Amino acid sequence: MKKIIAFIGPLPPPVGGVALANIRVQNIVLEYNKDYKIINLNTSKNLDQADLYKRKGFNEIKHFTKNIFQLIKFVSKNKIDVSNVFVVPNISFIREMFFIFILKLTTKKLVIHLHAKTEGDYFLEGFKLKIFTKVISLGDVVFVLSEKFHKRFYAKYINPEKLIVLENFIDYKEFENNIEDKNGGFLYVGRLSEKKGFKTLVEAVVEASKKLKGLSIDVLGEFENDDFKQEVLNLLSKNNIQNFNFHGAKMGNEKFDYFKKNSVFIFPSYFENSPIVLKEAIAAKMAIISSDIIENKNILDPYNIKKYFKAKNNNDLAEQLVYLYEHKKEVKTLMYNSQEIKEFDKAYAAEIINKHI
Repeated sequence: MKKIIAFIGPLPPPVGGVALANIRVQNIVLEYNKDYKIINLNTSKNLDQADLYKRKGFNEIKHFTKNIFQLIKFVSKNKIDVSNVFVVPNISFIREMFFIFILKLTTKKLVIHLHAKTEGDYFLEGFKLKIFTKVISLGDVVFVLSEKFHKRFYAKYINPEKLIVLENFIDYKEFENNIEDKNGGFLYVGRLSEKKGFKTLVEAVVEASKKLKGLSIDVLGEFENDDFKQEVLNLLSKNNIQNFNFHGAKMGNEKFDYFKKNSVFIFPSYFENSPIVLKEAIAAKMAIISSDIIENKNILDPYNIKKYFKAKNNNDLAEQLVYLYEHKKEVKTLMYNSQEIKEFDKAYAAEIINKHI
């Protein structure tokens, strides 16, 4: 009889980092463990548009409560050997705290995937941090996103022997391409929101529009809400900006194709944990323009593949956009440097997952 391994967490839509991580871990389990049967409890609202940063109101509390009752029904119908739950330290942790209590009592092994920053979220300060880490400590295995950044922080509160580093990983084969076949274009991938820096990017293009004539920026992602969408579209219309090509959220080969054909990846976000899209850009052999927040630098600092700009500073971003648009030989050099980086491929992650799940 096959062992049952359960995954409790979001699945697309919307296309977020935790949802993508959930899919990728499941794919590795399926590929390397034929004796497991995978079952899912999807906690997503299945909305293309989703503002994940707004204050949680009645509808969100209602959704969280619904998820808790769904989990009770889920565990009562399935004899689970290993449960995987995806946890973030914002207000949704109230729901995930119930998840952890229920799963600890009903499954043989509890694996917690901790997709958390080390500051700036609701449960990451004072007494709330103590509650958060005490509950997380109930996991038999707790996956964290990096050694020097995340594990070092959480080891102060959780038994270090439980903390296993599992960086966001990708399958390099999905992004394989020939640098000489790329079109020189720029690419943005992610939620279209203020915290993801999309307004900063639009303002930067507006500011440098005369120097960026002919620049094409492919945009993959959905607007977080209609108000922000209208604000951005009005700004583009008012300034007659034609540089952006909006394609909506894309998954699978459709998304990979945009990485393969473009040359420069733009990442203006100032709200991140361990952004997987930066690793996708590296696998796709791209030059990168990135905000200078610590979460991005933690990934990019060791490599000569990027240009930083000050987070939220559209003037600084405009300078970097113009520079790389006008210096195509340097872009090519950065791309060939990216080609040499192999650290984020799924092969190493597969060893960790197979050992600890």
